[in-house]
Amino acid sequence: MPLSTPLAGIITAIPTPVDDRGRVVHSAVVDLVNRLIAGGATGIAPLGGTGEFTALSTSQRMAMVEATVEACGKRVPVIPGVIFPGLADAVEAGNAYMRAGADALMLVTPYYYRPTQNGIVDYFKRYSDSVDSELVLYEIPYRTGVELTPDTVSRLADVARVVAMKACNRDLAQQLGVMRAAGDRMSILTGEEDVAPVHMAMGAVGGVLATSNLLPRHWNRILRHVRDGELPAALALHARIKPAIDVLFAEPNPAPIKAALNHFHDFPDSVLSPLLPASDALKRRLPEVLEPLLASERRMGE
Repeated sequence: MPLSTPLAGIITAIPTPVDDRGRVVHSAVVDLVNRLIAGGATGIAPLGGTGEFTALSTSQRMAMVEATVEACGKRVPVIPGVIFPGLADAVEAGNAYMRAGADALMLVTPYYYRPTQNGIVDYFKRYSDSVDSELVLYEIPYRTGVELTPDTVSRLADVARVVAMKACNRDLAQQLGVMRAAGDRMSILTGEEDVAPVHMAMGAVGGVLATSNLLPRHWNRILRHVRDGELPAALALHARIKPAIDVLFAEPNPAPIKAALNHFHDFPDSVLSPLLPASDALKRRLPEVLEPLLASERRMGE
């Protein structure tokens, strides 16, 4: 089924809570999803990089999708990440997630082989023909080694069921080119917390943001300021949360986010190899940086 409305707003890329035996902790997913929806999340994206996709087993991924679908209860779209380097595994996983109740799929550009732009277009066309789902194009070149040209993004809007793009390219000129080439045919969503207000001012209609696990109301207010033509207010609020962004990405994601959720919300903080848990030094910094902002989150919700 197609999405009922275009993707926009603050979509949260959530971590995967696992216990000491590697089992997905269903209750933690429910608690997190309920808190995020109450904070204004317009979608939930499990199994992305924040969800440790490449470290999870097939059964763990499936359990996480099922738990997220159940927790959301059709209140907001569930958009699992699909982060395989090859087509066959990606198709198999995507079909499984859609059968489990996902609403769309966030498909990363194929990596390792570093294909040509024509190869990327062919990959997404083949995927779209094989999986009955609308797609969020996920470009993150500093992870994949693959950068998309604005022309390629435009072609993908024509040949595949790409309805949105999570844009994690830090080149603002490139992002502006993407906006001009395809912003009228797909929802451009920023994935870069450091420059998110600028992406929004350029035309991004929201974001897929990991730090919104902790600060969903702040991010929604930043987006609202931009939509209302209040860019200075958006930049000022962004400057206020920038220390939190810095500490939550000071060590490999999602270890710091899991540590913060564990400290403030009793969320399991176990991470999967090759990641290590957040360092003790970072854990000591989290309350100092986050407590004032979380108090502000609560006031925003009153």
